[in-house]
Amino acid sequence: MNEESGERESRDGALMVSVPSGEFLMGSDLGDHDEQPQRRVTLSRFWIDKLQVTNGQYRRFLEETKAYAPPPSFAKDDFVGPRQPVVSVAWEEAEAYCRWAGKRLPTEAEWEKAARSADGRKYPWGEGDPLPEVAQYSGGEERRTLPADALPGSASPYGCLQMAGNAYEWVNDWFDAFYYRSAPDEDPGGPLSPTFEVAVARISVFAVPGGGSLTLGEVKRGERFEILGRDKDIYKIRFGDAEGWLPRRGGYAWTAKVARGCGWDYIEDGLRCSAREGFEPWYKNLNLGFR
Repeated sequence: MNEESGERESRDGALMVSVPSGEFLMGSDLGDHDEQPQRRVTLSRFWIDKLQVTNGQYRRFLEETKAYAPPPSFAKDDFVGPRQPVVSVAWEEAEAYCRWAGKRLPTEAEWEKAARSADGRKYPWGEGDPLPEVAQYSGGEERRTLPADALPGSASPYGCLQMAGNAYEWVNDWFDAFYYRSAPDEDPGGPLSPTFEVAVARISVFAVPGGGSLTLGEVKRGERFEILGRDKDIYKIRFGDAEGWLPRRGGYAWTAKVARGCGWDYIEDGLRCSAREGFEPWYKNLNLGFR
């Protein structure tokens, strides 16, 4: 492909589009708290796939590398079409595919600019409300993913299809609900390390990995802490001036990678270009793929 035209073909056969350097509006002051504040971000030029990675492309990766087992979606008749986006892949698998193809996952900022350009639009196609002609989400008749090259009306200003609906897309960044408050305004790459978010009322921080009666205090719902390490189901965190240990149990806490774009089984609110979601990097879901 002619790179001067803004398109090129990558090792996996995917068509990529060029997104020029410059400013764009990232986030939304009218959105959820993790989208605030809206700010101007400057990015260097980058390339991004025009379409979501398909089952056909991912099968080739599996056949050549023998690195991973087929995703659970390959056992679902409604999700195995060669042109459908691959789903139910973990972040590590998506990242490994990108390296195999000579690429990388986009940063969260790159993804959002590719979806909305510099004009701060609400959806990739503009300001018009979602319709079945431009987005595959819970309001549609089809209860599955559509082919990655379907819905030409969904195109973003740079020509990327289905950046709202069909499948959430893993990006490179760790998720932090408060990152926008302190993130750099030039080429932000996300938090340098994962964070630990408490999801229940409170939980004790232990002074030693095994727990016991010796505690350093309590963390409360919504508080976030830097993760220093992990040993199976125990996290080592920085707690004040000390280092403490927290168990990871159902509903207690989570560390997440960012996913963008909304899935076929999710509601309309997730279709906004600025909407953010986080999933644990080992999580797999029939709504979750990558680009």
